[in-house]
Amino acid sequence: MTDYNYETPWVRVLPLGGLGEIGKNMMVLETADDIVVIDAGVLFPEWNMPGIDIVIPDMDYLEDNADRVRALLITHGHEDHIGAVSHLIKRINIPIYAPAMAEALIHEKLRQAKLRDQVSLEVIRPGEQHYIGGFEVEWFSVCHSVPDSTGIAINTPAGVIIHTGDFKLDNDPVIGSPTDLGVLSDICQDGAFLLMADSTYAEEEGYSASDREIAENIPALIGAAPARVIVSSFASQISRIQIVADACLHYGRKLCVVGRSMINNTKVSREIGHLNIPADLMISSAEANSLPPSKVVILTTGSQGESQSGLVRMARNDHKDIQIQDNDTIIMSSSTIPGNEVPVNDSINELVRMGARVITNQETRTHVPGHARKEELRALLNVTRPKYFVPVHGEYRMLKAHADLAISTGVSPENSFILTNGDILELDTDSAEVVDRIEAGHIFVDGLGIWDERGNVINERQALQQNGIVSVAFSRDVTDGSLVGKPKIVSVGFVHKEDAQGLLRETEDALRPVLEQYLKKPNEWNEIEEVVRKTVGSFLSRRTKRRPIIITTSIDV
Repeated sequence: MTDYNYETPWVRVLPLGGLGEIGKNMMVLETADDIVVIDAGVLFPEWNMPGIDIVIPDMDYLEDNADRVRALLITHGHEDHIGAVSHLIKRINIPIYAPAMAEALIHEKLRQAKLRDQVSLEVIRPGEQHYIGGFEVEWFSVCHSVPDSTGIAINTPAGVIIHTGDFKLDNDPVIGSPTDLGVLSDICQDGAFLLMADSTYAEEEGYSASDREIAENIPALIGAAPARVIVSSFASQISRIQIVADACLHYGRKLCVVGRSMINNTKVSREIGHLNIPADLMISSAEANSLPPSKVVILTTGSQGESQSGLVRMARNDHKDIQIQDNDTIIMSSSTIPGNEVPVNDSINELVRMGARVITNQETRTHVPGHARKEELRALLNVTRPKYFVPVHGEYRMLKAHADLAISTGVSPENSFILTNGDILELDTDSAEVVDRIEAGHIFVDGLGIWDERGNVINERQALQQNGIVSVAFSRDVTDGSLVGKPKIVSVGFVHKEDAQGLLRETEDALRPVLEQYLKKPNEWNEIEEVVRKTVGSFLSRRTKRRPIIITTSIDV
């Protein structure tokens, strides 16, 4: 890569997502004149985010500095790296550079958001160099669980920065290219200035297994199945789709793909040449239901217990096309993401209750991770020999394990930084330090609604989820301020209906004298409603040891 001679040889690193968490990856690189953004991903809602569709990074900093933001650079096509692209483009219309698979998926996202015609979206190839503002950018191939995964080398005023994206070392992947350590070695002949590397499996010893192992196990399970086979996997596991299709060809079965994301990814991958599946191998759900079970394999999503996924709908017996049958063999081709254990186990229990045999990764290896373990990370560190190191993509314990590993390979402890989202790390050839911090929390997306963590919605939903809601309605006579009739109290999700009638009647009786007292005084409605909430809340807390959300409705008559 070209050497630059800058008058101000510094660069700032600002993570807006992906550090201290698995998801919503977004990294900002900044100089005095230019900003580039690496990835724009989503976080899928956790158990304490009821009703939320997705979580995206806080992009206020980018919008505030829009005049210096030159481009969005994409590493690969997973949702935690591209899922927030449309949200970013709605706020800042900047060029997007992405490898082929990611470009095809982003193209569809932008089309659905009616933004495609407004955006420059360019396919990049590993080895190409692009001049973007004052940066020289080169993508290099890495092996991951989605085709066309890449890392990025960026020549900055201070030196070469390497961002690995998500990667592992697999010299013979089923689909895609191996991680190109040779190119990395050439780029980092004098050592990288800064390495930012995937930390997801930094706590795990050894090497991650190759997808070739799955290419042996899954076909054997399909071949041994006496009746219909249903394979559940991530829609982005393109190599897994090819493995299942090849098994269908070998054993004389037809392949039925169900689920919007699985169908879309299969279509895109066939169009750009990553999947080689004969057209006559694939059948519709109706055709699958008309064939003998021993002639069918169904490929779907739902390996993480997602409520609207194909497999979970089958487990609930409300899938519009596919119903579970006795002697179905269901292959869960994934490992359970921490936090998803309950919905996954619930689905498995229901599937078994319906008569299916469920094979998980614990019984037979049906899945391998797409992330590097310690020995692979050590090899990367030895090839790049970074002066500075920032672990990315992982929860805090993962980042810490990766930082410790980097120090053990020769990175100075004072040059290894465990950042959190919002930290601004400034680096030059002589020093590095966290110089500032900005707000970089969760932004919640619920339908067309978008709000940050300072809003009240999540707290209120959590309270509703735990203690329910009580509604209090009352009326005031406009002529003399007296209470008209009795207050009316109803509840939802607070107490059992058999207990509610007596408890709420007692609450109405306790509230009535308080209302009669306050309504005759010259109080504002908001003051009266606050008294009502406190009175009802205190009474119910004493009686039940719980505090529901209390909503008041008051009118003059």
